[in-house]
Amino acid sequence: MGDRLRAARQKAGYNSATKAAAALGISASTFRAHENGQNEFGPVEAERYARRFGTSAAHLLTGATATVERLPVPDRESLPKPNASFPPRYEQFPQVGSIPVLGQSVGGPNGKFVLNGQEAGRVFCPPMLDNVEGAYAVRVYGTSMEPRYFAGETIWINPHEPVRSGDFVVVQVVGEDDDDSRDSYIKQFVSRSNSVVRLRQLNPDEGENEMLDFPTKRVFSVHKIVFQASL
Repeated sequence: MGDRLRAARQKAGYNSATKAAAALGISASTFRAHENGQNEFGPVEAERYARRFGTSAAHLLTGATATVERLPVPDRESLPKPNASFPPRYEQFPQVGSIPVLGQSVGGPNGKFVLNGQEAGRVFCPPMLDNVEGAYAVRVYGTSMEPRYFAGETIWINPHEPVRSGDFVVVQVVGEDDDDSRDSYIKQFVSRSNSVVRLRQLNPDEGENEMLDFPTKRVFSVHKIVFQASL
């Protein structure tokens, strides 16, 4: 059996057992053991070898004469091209559009800040916000949402995207004095009922709570964060 396997391998154009094993997708030691007669192979292995080397399983097992179509030996040019590159290529966003970065002033505990409504600059518009009316960006303030968002990073917001539990959001809350002031927070949305909107912060300061509850009637807006970058 081993001699017939060696002859079939050589006739098929495989000059070494190592190359033949690579073409078969098995280890070279396994193939050599079969070819050298150290281990006998069964019908399953014989069928695999026969298809690769252009013979028949019956011939390899018993010496019977048979002719079958031999699979061509793949050359380098016919192998599938790799879909990776080195160094890796990174997605480049089109630079034709931009959206405003809203100005803000530092607020207080729980990462609170105030959006002053003024445009503090402009940043590129990622594809998911292309032609989205009212899309905007803000800078992250404080450390209450680390390690998700770090102070100084930029986040992009879609004010029309539906918000689900677990989404990260920018929330504006009307001041307790029922005036026109609105406190803003970057948090994780947990739930909303007729009475309470519940938010979560990932890294509360000492003395602060992980969960924050605001009366629903005071919550002015909940806008979904759809992109972030260190800009």
